[in-house]
Amino acid sequence: MRKLFICLSIFTQGSLLANIGPQGFGQFLNKYFVETGTFSGDGISKALGAGFKHIRSVEFDLNFVNSARQRFANNPNVKIIHGSSAEALWKTIMDIEEPITFWLDAHIFPPLPGKNCPLIEELEQIKQHPIKTHTILIDDMHCAGTAAFDFLVQADLIAKILEINPNYKITYVPGGDEGEYPQNVMVASID
Repeated sequence: MRKLFICLSIFTQGSLLANIGPQGFGQFLNKYFVETGTFSGDGISKALGAGFKHIRSVEFDLNFVNSARQRFANNPNVKIIHGSSAEALWKTIMDIEEPITFWLDAHIFPPLPGKNCPLIEELEQIKQHPIKTHTILIDDMHCAGTAAFDFLVQADLIAKILEINPNYKITYVPGGDEGEYPQNVMVASID
């Protein structure tokens, strides 16, 4: 119950969605940035600021899709895909022939009855990709073990990531505008 309260508390403060800490995405730079859960497009904006050349973002909610498409209409290197990342991520990445930085942030909050979190399905689609050295960032780890993550715990996510490549190193970086949520972003990377 305490984890759900923390998760709810952070959401009500407006800091839950699309929020990398002040360190930004720069240390995870690849040519491609692929995000799940576009929301307002702030993750895309931060990725552009970090220097990613090509950005693709998958969003289920058509209102968020339309808003983000309008926001980034003048940038031909940003593509907003309408669909569920539980199914659409593979089509989004299958033509990319180099390592990708993934920002996985597509869970539903506040949680609803039923499926809220497509992380396992997203990781399974990443596993299908022939490149096994992607950088994978999972946001909102404070929600692990709660309904927002369908009660997946960190160990579940790590086990799935290691199926992609057993040499992944798992670390954590802060989330929140000021880094106020320590170890809130799980990072899977290859040295």
